[in-house]
Amino acid sequence: MDADIFLYKLKTILTYLDLAQRMSEIEGYLLDIHAYTLMILANEGPGSGVIVEIGSFMGKSTTCLALGSKSAHREPVYAVDHFTGSPEHQKGAPCESADLVEHGTTYHRFQENIEKAGIADYVRPIRAASADAVQGWNQPIRLLFIDGDHSYEASKLDFECWSPHVVPGGVIAFHDIGHFEGVTRFYNEMLRDSASYREVVQVTGIAVVEKLA
Repeated sequence: MDADIFLYKLKTILTYLDLAQRMSEIEGYLLDIHAYTLMILANEGPGSGVIVEIGSFMGKSTTCLALGSKSAHREPVYAVDHFTGSPEHQKGAPCESADLVEHGTTYHRFQENIEKAGIADYVRPIRAASADAVQGWNQPIRLLFIDGDHSYEASKLDFECWSPHVVPGGVIAFHDIGHFEGVTRFYNEMLRDSASYREVVQVTGIAVVEKLA
């Protein structure tokens, strides 16, 4: 047995389990495999540029992305969210958030969670709707994570607003493919109609595409 390969595999397992434990303490809707996928993309993903996520909620995905990038001494994470919840988080909705209903925002929980995770120095919150936050944006993006409003219209708008800033060879990850009809329909149409992107991988609901040169 090659000792280096064995140690690499062991480290992978331990990293996954450690991340899963940390994620269990943050409210959100990422599976452990989703969290690990985002962390690896942030840590080892191609290209040069910042990381942008659309939809942060209470900071679960933000934490994964920032942990991955920080451990590799790479770029910060810009967390774009109005922090008033998606439609499914509102009172009476299928994924009602008691915290959101009580306080009208999740920003306080977001701040608490990134502070506790030790990655506040790697996170740049932008408290705005996606279409407003992109106004005047001029930084290259190597990793874009789209996980805001999952409707067809909102997913399309997020993609159209932010994808022009993704560098060639950079990647875009979509959450809840196959779970929410709107984002799934947009994703399938985008892949069918655009020659500028190719699917790299799907991981139980997270789909990752590469922006071609």
